[in-house]
Amino acid sequence: MSLAILYKAAWLLVHLIFTVVETVLFYRNHLLRQLRKLSPRSQPQKTPTNHVEYLKLHREYLEKIPQHLAVILGLEEPNFQTLANIIYWSMASEISYISIYDHRDILQSRQAEFREFVLRQRTTPGHVAFASGPDTSDGNGFKRQIKVQILSRADGKQTIGDLARTLSQEVQRGELQVDQIDVEFVNKRLGDLTGRVPDPDVAVYTGSFCCTYGFLPWQSRLTEFIAIGTQEHFALDDFLGVLYQFARKEQRFGK
Repeated sequence: MSLAILYKAAWLLVHLIFTVVETVLFYRNHLLRQLRKLSPRSQPQKTPTNHVEYLKLHREYLEKIPQHLAVILGLEEPNFQTLANIIYWSMASEISYISIYDHRDILQSRQAEFREFVLRQRTTPGHVAFASGPDTSDGNGFKRQIKVQILSRADGKQTIGDLARTLSQEVQRGELQVDQIDVEFVNKRLGDLTGRVPDPDVAVYTGSFCCTYGFLPWQSRLTEFIAIGTQEHFALDDFLGVLYQFARKEQRFGK
């Protein structure tokens, strides 16, 4: 048996083991969420009264915190309460940016209503700034703040396609050389279109199966994806579970 076949067999075995472990963990977390839902005693304790202090307590045990958290909505209707909770929990955890991607564009059409709902919650001291365009800076000077952007399908593959078409036209007109186009160049041009927001470090996706629904194909090439099940049952401890999972990940960035 050649070494190539052995390497291939070893790779397939490692991939199989990883897939099995990932599946077991997903259904374990799903089962725990269902058990919490059925337990009447767990409901009052689901979210501690002072979640800021609760998150601050756990923050000391986390080696790293994502700078940019993304939420990918699946086939469910957007749950305003859960999304507002995630925004304020993120701000309390010192996450600077949060993107909510709705491929069905429901949240885009109700964006004003959603903003008012989020701002009425005020569960964490600080400032929530909604990005309304490429310029995401607000210069308000708040010590604790989070910048929120609502993304639709048009912000995903369509933006990359439009940029690729523009670069191709610039090359044809002699305004741009092909060897000028690299990762840094594309990042800069995308930043000009979408705002100076760092790429998502971690993305949580709802629903029972993994699908990105066209979410930011360029910006998410190094993003960690974590399943969270249904929005309705996503509680503070589940959010902490996401932070702990991300903190354990070793990001090699292609090395």
